[in-house]
Amino acid sequence: MMKTAESNRTSPSWMTGTFGVVSAIVMIALGGILHGHYSNRWGQPDKMMDIGAKLKQVPLSIGEWSSNGDIELSETTLTLLECMGYLNRVYVSKSTGESVRVALTFGPKGPIAVHTPEICYSSRSVTAGDKRKSIENDFDGNRNSLWELIFTSNDVERSKLHVTYGWSDGGPWLAAENPRFWRTDYLYKIQTASGLGKGNVAATNRFLQDFLPEIRKIMKPSRE
Repeated sequence: MMKTAESNRTSPSWMTGTFGVVSAIVMIALGGILHGHYSNRWGQPDKMMDIGAKLKQVPLSIGEWSSNGDIELSETTLTLLECMGYLNRVYVSKSTGESVRVALTFGPKGPIAVHTPEICYSSRSVTAGDKRKSIENDFDGNRNSLWELIFTSNDVERSKLHVTYGWSDGGPWLAAENPRFWRTDYLYKIQTASGLGKGNVAATNRFLQDFLPEIRKIMKPSRE
């Protein structure tokens, strides 16, 4: 390995003295604390399991939408996400027959933050459309934003899938760039998927208008 002129310089005397040693110890300790905070190494309080369990309390019938119940996630998925609670359902409109699949998860911010639809849907069977964009709504009384993506199947039908997702620490839903670095130990994540019907209009907005107020009732406020 080639040494640079910078690496050949003699370290200042204070770096080799007591002050330098103490500073190094402080920096190492601080780094460990930060890493522990961001990776949830310190463990989770029991109450977080109770918060996650509340997701199952979301009604199976909401407005024009009804569901037959939760679709169980595999043990592999649960281990990967480290989620402490989830909701995974298909809701069908009683009036139009349109369906929306929704996944709501709660858990440590690290794994909850990094698994996005771009990863989940990355396969040869679908192709992502244009770059994701942020869409806003105030369906639950908050100024929310969610990422929106369109995927197209690679088969003959070339059907389109409308996907939205975002995160919350108990406050508004946000189309965030780096939720992993939020100052919180936990995150909620919502993800929806529905087919695009006539005129490339998805049922997602109508669904979220009914769904978001319901899940707001069981979410832990961010300031508690």
